[in-house]
Amino acid sequence: MTVDRGVYVGIRARKDQRVRVASSRFGELIDYRLDDFEKPEPGHWSCYVLGVVEELRLLGLVSHGFDAVIDGNLNLGAGLSSSAALETAMALALQSVFGFEMSRIDIATLCQRVEHRYANVMCGIMDQFASGLGRSNHALLLDCRTLSHVNIPTNLDKYRIVIISSEVKRELASSAYNERREECEEGVALFRQHDPAIASLRDVTPDLFDAYGDQLSEVVFRRCRHVITENARVLDASAALAADELVQFGRLMTASHNSLRDDFEVSCDELDCLVDIANGTEGVLGSRMTGAGFGGCTVTLIHKDSIDSLKARLRAYTDRFGLNPETFVLQGNLEAGEVLAAKST
Repeated sequence: MTVDRGVYVGIRARKDQRVRVASSRFGELIDYRLDDFEKPEPGHWSCYVLGVVEELRLLGLVSHGFDAVIDGNLNLGAGLSSSAALETAMALALQSVFGFEMSRIDIATLCQRVEHRYANVMCGIMDQFASGLGRSNHALLLDCRTLSHVNIPTNLDKYRIVIISSEVKRELASSAYNERREECEEGVALFRQHDPAIASLRDVTPDLFDAYGDQLSEVVFRRCRHVITENARVLDASAALAADELVQFGRLMTASHNSLRDDFEVSCDELDCLVDIANGTEGVLGSRMTGAGFGGCTVTLIHKDSIDSLKARLRAYTDRFGLNPETFVLQGNLEAGEVLAAKST
């Protein structure tokens, strides 16, 4: 689901080929000619922005320059999909200015392509899809193969979603993501030998995994076990959320974290500590890391009357790691789109 923070782009068209994009957060200005594009350094904020511009230019949808300024209040590098938000915001801003037709699904796939071609991260489409198609007061169930999706109302009643930033940056996240992908592909190749219809781990049934999983290396076995069991947890969790069964939803959140920690090995001591503190707090139904791992944030489902208690218990985290975690409570969630200025009276 989306959160109540975001990335904002102010934009205006130019009549020439000049592109000027300023980042308020980084205090930097990128200035170049649209017909003289040079690929930015992967990982620099401009690779996500200019990658979107270049992909749209190649499609013939952006034919002249523009001025843009980017700002926002979304935590960067914290596992909250800030790169996807940046890509989506830029694509929608350009669509607003140049008036081209493109569905939100096509925008999401274009933004995923930017990650692959310009940031060198072979990510899936979940982040970009959620940023572009997430609805207010809903969670999004996405089939990443078919791109079919369902918006599920989030009726949390007296419960709230609390995001806690570990204040640990994710230096290993990109390389580790690519490693995990390769390990999962190794597993797929093994199972395909026994069933040619296997295209990805989602096609591996528990029976097939039990029958042939012991032919995998110990590491690949655990990677595959995480993906297969996580897929089942997603379906169970979406059903629980749709039925307002928050206790069951919370249990699945914690089970997901345990699998990410033990089988996929993308957590870290700081994230594990935050989850343990949360689950030891009265009124918490579940907690897990979010994002690519190795730092970033946790998400916790908690009774609104227990939030102050959770914040107080975070002193143990500060004492152990010397870090001051930022905590914010979601007050609804945003939908991507044009922001219209309020009329003065």
